[in-house]
Amino acid sequence: MLNPSLALLASIAGILILLRLKVHPGLAIFAGSLIVALLVLPLQSIPGLMLQSLLDYQTLRLLAIIVCALTLSQLLEVKGLLTKLAATMERIGPKLAMHLTPAAIGLVPMPAGALVSAAALRDLVGRMGLTPEQATFINYWFRHIWEYFLPVYPAVITASIVLSVQLSSVMITLVPMTALSIAFGAISSYRILKLKKTPEAREESSGSITRNLLRASWPLLLLISLVLLGLDAVIAFPLTLALLAVQQRAKWPELKKAFKYGLDPKFLLLLYAVMFYKATIEGSNTAYALLSDMESIRMPALVILAALPFLMGLATGIGMAFVGVAFPLLLPFLAPGLELNGCALLLAYTSGEVGVLLSPVHLCLTFSAEYFKASLATVYRYLVPPLIAIQAAAVVIYLIAA
Repeated sequence: MLNPSLALLASIAGILILLRLKVHPGLAIFAGSLIVALLVLPLQSIPGLMLQSLLDYQTLRLLAIIVCALTLSQLLEVKGLLTKLAATMERIGPKLAMHLTPAAIGLVPMPAGALVSAAALRDLVGRMGLTPEQATFINYWFRHIWEYFLPVYPAVITASIVLSVQLSSVMITLVPMTALSIAFGAISSYRILKLKKTPEAREESSGSITRNLLRASWPLLLLISLVLLGLDAVIAFPLTLALLAVQQRAKWPELKKAFKYGLDPKFLLLLYAVMFYKATIEGSNTAYALLSDMESIRMPALVILAALPFLMGLATGIGMAFVGVAFPLLLPFLAPGLELNGCALLLAYTSGEVGVLLSPVHLCLTFSAEYFKASLATVYRYLVPPLIAIQAAAVVIYLIAA
């Protein structure tokens, strides 16, 4: 048997190497789980642990919630509600629409979702005279402001399951980071837009705009309200999905397309790999061994909480992947004695999200830049300062609260 800390570091190194080789994150995390299991656990116990991870209540619960979340997001797109939402935004005001359109598209999780909002903004970008890099930054930043807390995002749901705490608790803890993301993004975009021309807005009454916004966004408003009011997420998500299907009179081909997206084997593999990794870490006690070794060399908790999620986010470009790998290792910090440490969660999750947003393998970043024909190097000049501000704010909050 290898030292548990060394086994854990070997696992992380293995995951990073496989990701570098462009192996799918689900397979990379599954391989990392096997590395820990083979180096620390008795060989005969591994098949049982794999089966237990598959049939565990928490795994099935996570599966049900995320499948419904992804199906809901796809049905919103199929029924054209996202397009209506984006069209309504521009009627409020062109400069505001530059922010609100990607924010509206960002209310639902989808791979390369920034490409959808980029297409919606294309004409407006031309009329305002924005450079490709400026358009890419604004679109990319405001597409992701909700990922810090919105319960339709798999990373937020996974954090709740891994930490064994209510989804509403995770949301309430992380919602300040969305507020800060909006604030720092607005400061950066104001500097870009203040000298740009403002096209005339299409005239429409405020009452009509409000009605259109509610018609397009009511499923998400209902879902957030149900979760915050304490309804179990495993009930709130299917209920909202069912009501949307009924209200929109969704036909079988539309439902089939939505469920096909929600049941994508790549998502299912990633879900299982995350839960197997969690079970392996817990079953081998490697997280606590690593914590003990880090404390013995007096490594600050702040560094541990910030560095590990950031590196995994940067390597994968996927929120659920950094939560699935880093959070089981950070359980001694995040949920000591099964009680949520809010300031530790805020720092760890924000660090991971900053890594995701900086990641060159993040599809939203690469596709959005490609769509606008922007230089990624120049986009980073706009992107890095507000991300540094977000990370600094999370560190300050942690230090004050801790």
